[in-house]
Amino acid sequence: MPSSHRAPKLATRRVGSAAAIVGVAAGSVFLMQGSAHAETTAQALADYKQKTAEAEAATEQYDSSSAQVAQLQQKINALQGQISAANQKMVSLESAMGRQAAQQYRESGLSDSLKAVLDDSPDSYLNAALASNQVTTQEAQQLKELAEAKTQIAEDNKLAQSALAQQQQVTTQRQAAKTKALQSAAQAKSLYGSLNASQQAAIEKANAGVSASSVTITQAAPDARAAAAVAYAKSKLGDEYVYAAAGPSTFDCSGLTMMAWEQAGVSLPHNAAEQYATTTHISASQLEPGDLVYYDYGEGITHVAIYVGNGMVIHAPHTGTVVQYGELYNVGPVAGFSRP
Repeated sequence: MPSSHRAPKLATRRVGSAAAIVGVAAGSVFLMQGSAHAETTAQALADYKQKTAEAEAATEQYDSSSAQVAQLQQKINALQGQISAANQKMVSLESAMGRQAAQQYRESGLSDSLKAVLDDSPDSYLNAALASNQVTTQEAQQLKELAEAKTQIAEDNKLAQSALAQQQQVTTQRQAAKTKALQSAAQAKSLYGSLNASQQAAIEKANAGVSASSVTITQAAPDARAAAAVAYAKSKLGDEYVYAAAGPSTFDCSGLTMMAWEQAGVSLPHNAAEQYATTTHISASQLEPGDLVYYDYGEGITHVAIYVGNGMVIHAPHTGTVVQYGELYNVGPVAGFSRP
């Protein structure tokens, strides 16, 4: 009989061991699922950030190309103005010379040699006429100016054609950048829509930046110019990010900093990398409110923010966000600092 009681005890121990193994296995599965979920959320956030970074980089290229197109148009307009002025001068000189020739013909007739050179270029006419003493000093000056006008027209036409070809090339690049910016922004939006609620919440938290109500700035701007730039940036908190925008109520990153410093009478290009290239570089230890902070997400400088003091910046991050506060070193990989 005793042996009849041992078997159940052994079975119980085996059942208990099996339950323990199942429990451990279940715990392991739970941990693995939690880890996989964390990794999935982290990867989703990384993918989203990559797409928004690509969109912002393309936006900055679009801004730069737009500025180049405008500059080339100014050059073309100036050349066209010079060509028009030279044409008017040429017509005026030819008209005056025609009247003088007609008067000379009425009074004494034209010599055969003078008739011949009238059909040549102004240079040939001038040289032949001077050699034969058949023109006055005034006429010689007119012929010289006529030759110069025609030369200028030819040279300016060549320059205008070159500028126009360059403008067309940059316009093509600008369109490609616009397409890339819109595509990347659309991909980021599509990715967001495909995520679960917790993943979307992680992205929304990242997009929200630092709440303005939690920010206390005690560091003052060093001068009135910097103070004006900072005040403008603060006044735009909450305004929507829109690619290539520079106010009054929508901005991209370089559009915001450009307009902020415009309030201080400083003209900056509408491009983060170009703002860095055209301003005075400083070190982190020299940073003061109003200075600009630049970020590199892997494609060179493609983002810029304005430092407002106490370790905080104001910036326009990317599509789907608004102008917001950010912690200086949490916005992204810092590439440099400058002072307009």
